[in-house]
Amino acid sequence: MTVIVIIEVKLEMVGSRGPPVASYRRRNERTVFTMKRFFAVFAVAALTATPAFAQEFSGARVGVELGAVDDDFAGTDEATYGINAGYDFDLGNTVVGVTGSYTGLFDDDNSDFRDLTLAARAGFKATPRTLVYGTLGYTNLDANGFSGSLDGVKVGLGVEQKFGNLYANIETRYGNYEADGELYQTVIGLGYRF
Repeated sequence: MTVIVIIEVKLEMVGSRGPPVASYRRRNERTVFTMKRFFAVFAVAALTATPAFAQEFSGARVGVELGAVDDDFAGTDEATYGINAGYDFDLGNTVVGVTGSYTGLFDDDNSDFRDLTLAARAGFKATPRTLVYGTLGYTNLDANGFSGSLDGVKVGLGVEQKFGNLYANIETRYGNYEADGELYQTVIGLGYRF
């Protein structure tokens, strides 16, 4: 939240109306009144702006990620890439939100691999700019060798560090799918919070 305070300064030329002392006194009273009004507006603006500065982890975010995956299906370790987006609500020391991600493989042999996740996210602030969080949600995996996609549950644990509107994170994820398959993934990411 940005607060803009506009201050109007009014300069008056004192003419020959009234004695100089009375004119000075009127000007001085107006200056004191204007300064009191300025400080009142400034105090209200400062109090109004404080909650916005305190909410370091609120709002929409988007990011990219690189990582590695180990799965039971093909029995391989592969490098991954992905994108993610979410929205968070800062509740003081606690942050809650939703997150979604798309993950693909760099391997040409598994070019049809994709993993989609939609999860709830909750965490606590270890410091004003460091968030430790967990995720729990739905995941859908599609890869070479499957006749269809697999549904499952995915959990994760991560740490996010803010640098202004930018953030970096590291997260480890575990997915359990309906065909008794498991997927382990660790990613590092870089993102932007709006």
